[in-house]
Amino acid sequence: MRSWIYVWLGLAALIPASTWSVTGIAQAVPHQRVSETQPTEASPTAAPSMAYWREVHLWPEDSPVLQAGIEALAHESWALTHPSMLVYRPAARAPSAAVLVFPGGGYKALGIGPKSTLGLYGSDVCKWLTDAGITCVLVKYRVPNTGCNWNPVTKQHESPAIPMALQDAQRAMSLVRHNAAGWGIDPNRIGVMGFSAGGNLAVLSSTEFASRKYAPVDSADAVRLRPDFAIPVYAGHMTMEHKNIRPKDSPAARALNTDIVVSAAVPPTLLIHAKDDAVDPVEYSEVYNKALRDVGANVTLIRYETGGHAFGVRLKGTDSDRWTQDAMRWLTEIGMR
Repeated sequence: MRSWIYVWLGLAALIPASTWSVTGIAQAVPHQRVSETQPTEASPTAAPSMAYWREVHLWPEDSPVLQAGIEALAHESWALTHPSMLVYRPAARAPSAAVLVFPGGGYKALGIGPKSTLGLYGSDVCKWLTDAGITCVLVKYRVPNTGCNWNPVTKQHESPAIPMALQDAQRAMSLVRHNAAGWGIDPNRIGVMGFSAGGNLAVLSSTEFASRKYAPVDSADAVRLRPDFAIPVYAGHMTMEHKNIRPKDSPAARALNTDIVVSAAVPPTLLIHAKDDAVDPVEYSEVYNKALRDVGANVTLIRYETGGHAFGVRLKGTDSDRWTQDAMRWLTEIGMR
């Protein structure tokens, strides 16, 4: 399979250098086809901590959704135009819970390169989940500028005309639930998890489930969209600051982003954040936590004193090292593990 190396250096202003992404962009193939070959574009010193089972492309090549995205991203030099998902399976073949994982990257890139704290191709976070008996689906959604993002030229936050990242997240949920029986997944225990911008995508996926952001493509789009749980980790783009409300520290700017519409129907949600996060401040999770509590949704917020931004599953010697244990405990408590 042909592939390209994807690097967006402009993220230096937004994301620590250790999390810059180098992602493979798969050649376009119909979504019914799957690739069971393993990635080849890793550097000699980097290797995934586990192999994925298969790669599934999200859209048929002739899909209007895919073609519209290709046209919209045509002017971008390093666009990921053909989204896919990497399916990592646990050793046990009994029907398991599943988690769709959305990596971060400011909606500019995907942080799953050799230096990613999620592991190359998300393999570290997926190994953590599969070791716990949970199927992990790493979603390689389209970028750049496919969700709320910062334009360094205009120095403004911008929202795309077509919400391609959310389209991809919804399509991924549809395909996983549609194929649950064949993939050894319990269709009633499928959740979402995301980091930074991916955390924002997990929030949108778990609040925007009443309507699809695209016209149904095939029978997979007949299944329900609502995730059964959500774990946004240091979610970004959560306040009206991202609608360019100024000053940043005003009550209006710190209010919940109006892109996020909460209700009591939002699935059980675990919010993870470190108090010393200098990129996506803990207030982002706090304002969302309050909004969910106000409407009677099931939400838990865990704040760690230290951990900064972009922590993953590898131990750093910070308070946030406990988040993986806390998340597994929470999943057990809500009956999803």
